[in-house]
Amino acid sequence: MTGPPEGPAGIVTRLVAALVDAAVTGLITVGGYFAVVAALFAASPLSFRWPAAPPALAGGISAAVAIVYLTVCWATIGRSYGAALLGLRVLGRGRRLGWARAAARALFCVVLPIGLLWVIVSPHRRSLQDVVLRTTVVYDWRMDGGARVSEKDAV
Repeated sequence: MTGPPEGPAGIVTRLVAALVDAAVTGLITVGGYFAVVAALFAASPLSFRWPAAPPALAGGISAAVAIVYLTVCWATIGRSYGAALLGLRVLGRGRRLGWARAAARALFCVVLPIGLLWVIVSPHRRSLQDVVLRTTVVYDWRMDGGARVSEKDAV
């Protein structure tokens, strides 16, 4: 499956991609936690105790990991791991997002994930994040990085 983008992505595909990305960020966060634990153990094995982060701190770290992950993915290749698995690409004005818009979209998606449900009622299959930030998510199986897309898919 190669070729130009095939149109805006639907709610089911986008939800599955978001769940995959949530799993990826969870694995990154847990991996980081175990790296910290290993460093603490290596520094002082005899007095080692498992560190317990307060829930608010753990949630904040998880959110920060998700924001950084999505920002880097969208700004560099236009898709996250979940989006790549499902053949999706995030675009702004027919091109990959710049760093500022990718960061704003990532923050918006992490803070207000329910905005994705706007895809259900939107005639153009755009989430609340897409409407506010003038982005779109399209089906695109190309592996060229999606540097430029046709004008008909521009937002």
